[in-house]
Amino acid sequence: MQRTFIVQLAFLAAVTLTSGSTLAAKTADPSGDVTAPADRVLAVTLSDGVIVTFEPGAHGRWLGRGKLPSETNSWAQGGHLVLLDGELDVRMPDGPKGKYAFLVQTKAGTLTDWRGKLHVAVHADKTTAAIYQGALVVGSNGQGFPVYDGAGILMRKGVDPDKSRGIPGAPVWDAARGVSSLVVEPTGSHGTVGISWKPVANAGGYRVAIAHDAAMAGVMEIATTSDTTYSMVERGGGGYWAQVRAVSADGIVGEWSAPRSLRVVHYEVPPDAVVARDGTIVLAPSTSVHLADADGMEMAYSTTAGPSPVPLYWSPLSSTLRLPEDTNFRVIHLRDPALGQETAVMLARRSLKVDIQVNPRDPPPGATLDIRAVVWDPTKRLDPASEKVTMEATLDLRPINVPWVQQGAVWSAKLTPPQVFKPSVIRIVARDTYGAEIGRGFVEISTGFQDSR
Repeated sequence: MQRTFIVQLAFLAAVTLTSGSTLAAKTADPSGDVTAPADRVLAVTLSDGVIVTFEPGAHGRWLGRGKLPSETNSWAQGGHLVLLDGELDVRMPDGPKGKYAFLVQTKAGTLTDWRGKLHVAVHADKTTAAIYQGALVVGSNGQGFPVYDGAGILMRKGVDPDKSRGIPGAPVWDAARGVSSLVVEPTGSHGTVGISWKPVANAGGYRVAIAHDAAMAGVMEIATTSDTTYSMVERGGGGYWAQVRAVSADGIVGEWSAPRSLRVVHYEVPPDAVVARDGTIVLAPSTSVHLADADGMEMAYSTTAGPSPVPLYWSPLSSTLRLPEDTNFRVIHLRDPALGQETAVMLARRSLKVDIQVNPRDPPPGATLDIRAVVWDPTKRLDPASEKVTMEATLDLRPINVPWVQQGAVWSAKLTPPQVFKPSVIRIVARDTYGAEIGRGFVEISTGFQDSR
């Protein structure tokens, strides 16, 4: 059931609410209180194109549009927001000097934005601002001063703003560490997919955003971490995109990194196949594996698991993976060139065996035979006890009934052969569920009669 959020946005002309995504709004004349949901980003696009993005839980109040001082010392019509608590991003549209203005008021002072983009955070008695690009006037204690690109500001009520703070840089992705951003798994599974990035100087922590689109318009998850890796259990429904930003110990928030794809490729387990503990897909005869959502990926073959000791030959990935008739095991390496990461799918042919022993080996006439058949798999990928096995017994060419008792992977029986009048052979043949012979045993039976000549 989709949850209902109480968002005080009486001024909204249109609101789109999608479960697990950004809450987006467009308005012509904002006024009144605004509160972002506790687990959603709220993006408001004003009539003049200014975009204000509230982080989850941020709370403020719109004071309506009015005249604000512009960058050319004249006046411009602009929005006015009081940020009471939480964080927001402001992105101004491109345009000539003096065309736009936007004012953010906090308990520690005001910030009048003219162009570019910035981040403002209000927590308790502290306000921080990061001006990534553009021009801004910071006002406190009745005075103001301009700041430009790359300024980090710390503001407290009754104290002159400190504009000497640095802005942490945007993180750079590191594909060589952490949980892989590329996962291949059976349909219906929910594996772990992740991202890693290089440490940012002066960062006290990081914010991670996960979305379903490269534009990061539908943010579905926001998290805070002190590590330089982040992982999540994928929820199905295709791939994901991630961004990360650094936060200094002073609370100055850096810019978002470039988006990175978290790619999840699914495959259908073919009929009668088994996925072994090591992930190998043990195929039934004449079956193959079909991949979904694998556009743009490449493949290469090898015969050993793990990194290949020889260079691989990469080619466009086929959506169907097969095991050649003369091959018992194959590793299909998969890579996404855009991500710079690789994974692999291992295919194997069934290798079930049955060892059959009949004792005694040279039975006297009328002796009872002890028959023992042990089902096993040399590769240890199948569970012998759960495999369907058929035991066939014949006296020469005539089928005979054997009272088999199965315990796990062991079949046993006691058999008293019928009296025969010529040397004969009892044969035991084991077959798998597909009718293939996987084991054989025999014993010779004497007649029990002496030659009268």
